[in-house]
Amino acid sequence: MRINNQNQNFKNISALSRPLNAFYNANATIPTLIIETGVTLGRANVANKTFGKQEAFDRLIEQGVSAVIWIYGVQMLKKIGDFIGKNILKIPQADFDIGFDYLRNPVKNNKINPKAYGFKGANILISTALATYFIGFVLPKISYKLSKKAAKEKQENKKDTLLKNYSIEDFKNNLKQKNNEIKFTSLIDKTATAAHILENNSTARLFITDFGVISGRCINAKTPQMKVGNLFRDITSMYFYLCATKHTVKLLNKLPFLAKNADIDPKILDTINQMLIQNKDKINFDDFLKSTIGEISKEDLEKLDDLFKNKKTVSLNEFSKIFPSKIEKAKLMTQLQPFFKENPILDKNEAKDILSSGLITDPKFLKSVFEKATDGASSNQFKYVSAKKLDSIRQSVVDYINQINSNLKENEFNKDFLQKLANKNIFRNFARYSLGIFVSIFALGYLIPKVQYMIVKALSKKDNPPNKQQ
Repeated sequence: MRINNQNQNFKNISALSRPLNAFYNANATIPTLIIETGVTLGRANVANKTFGKQEAFDRLIEQGVSAVIWIYGVQMLKKIGDFIGKNILKIPQADFDIGFDYLRNPVKNNKINPKAYGFKGANILISTALATYFIGFVLPKISYKLSKKAAKEKQENKKDTLLKNYSIEDFKNNLKQKNNEIKFTSLIDKTATAAHILENNSTARLFITDFGVISGRCINAKTPQMKVGNLFRDITSMYFYLCATKHTVKLLNKLPFLAKNADIDPKILDTINQMLIQNKDKINFDDFLKSTIGEISKEDLEKLDDLFKNKKTVSLNEFSKIFPSKIEKAKLMTQLQPFFKENPILDKNEAKDILSSGLITDPKFLKSVFEKATDGASSNQFKYVSAKKLDSIRQSVVDYINQINSNLKENEFNKDFLQKLANKNIFRNFARYSLGIFVSIFALGYLIPKVQYMIVKALSKKDNPPNKQQ
């Protein structure tokens, strides 16, 4: 009997749902705010214990101001460029993404003015380059001049006047709301998508330009020993900004003594649960996975392999000739990237879903999940969401279905069961990501600077490096 789900909508009641969302959003600053606050204070503390208050002051200036520039500087410069382009250069303005892959190309499919396309890419790259130059080459000089001035005043007045005005505790309080430096979360694999990544993935901005920052910090280091120390610090820090949190979560999910859960955006859990309850009468609970995820015959897989041989996509017409009975579902599936209107296309993963009868392979369901996970960008003709990103979202749905299956034997399949499982998933993922954040903070804020200063001291062959604050 089919359950009437009216007025029984699912809601992620867990208070951890919203903060956990941030770990699945490339533009979110909450995880980075937490990391950078810990990193800034940790590095300042290690610097203070190793080289004294002046070195701690340098680290607070460098780390804190760098964070503010990366959050606000690039976007501010970009807005200035937009103003110049619109009002002075008379470049046609449009809100569009310039990234593309084999499934999506907003610029091509919407016939964006070439001048607007070229100007937008140049504006983003120039804005990022200027911010990089400031952080790598200007900010270190400012920091060192302030330190030198503070040391001079201390010597003349025999007081630590400057450090009273700029105590570590004061900087802790002042920088808590500013430390939004962007955590690295992605790599550039195509030169043509660089500007898109810089504009839409705030975490990638530091990774792309950090080599310039490293160069600037090394060039402006006060001693040769510190050049080596800075180089070690910034290069090793990349991993902990880029990968450590995610890798920690994946490792925890593989440990046999921990409860298994899906690494899934909590925003889409209610959508999945709602679909399952509404289609309960279609589920064979003796083979739950086949009913939900589905399966493809060996014969159809062989046909697909032959169809997609040396191809990433095929046209709707090509697919329909091989699988004519699936034409209606195929038409709906092509609308997951509805902007190739003249020649609808499919990739291999979409073709597999068409041939499967599983509940989660329904194009309407997939569209709703993608829209929820991308805040509508997946169905916006002017926005670019990569095929890799959408495949990752779909895989997280499969992982959640497997999680349901593993808990189904000892529970009755109903709304309360799914709601409790979703909230357990949220709690467990939040705990895992929190541990990942801690690992990053410990490495970036304590371990790496500790080793950095050990290298500096070893190279200097003294307990305190020469010209420590000169």
